[in-house]
Amino acid sequence: MSKRPSVLGELKLAKANAPAATTAAAPAGRKERPDVIHTSIYLPKPVYLKLREIAYVTDRKIHDVIMEGVDAALKQYGHPSVAELKAAKGA
Repeated sequence: MSKRPSVLGELKLAKANAPAATTAAAPAGRKERPDVIHTSIYLPKPVYLKLREIAYVTDRKIHDVIMEGVDAALKQYGHPSVAELKAAKGA
């Protein structure tokens, strides 16, 4: 029985002395935003569907509805709101 070919053997890796990228480049057509961190969340499908419904009914994006929840969580734990944190960073 012979060994399977290595998947890694086919990769074209960057040279060891090449500078490493510190941040991912913005996709084509999008501006870079160093003040914003991209993150992902995993939602159960019924939760996602309900957020989508809320966003549609209120004529907003799901992101806006989620940010409302982030703001509520910050306040619940005694922290400044999203707007206050953004303003403090810009000051």
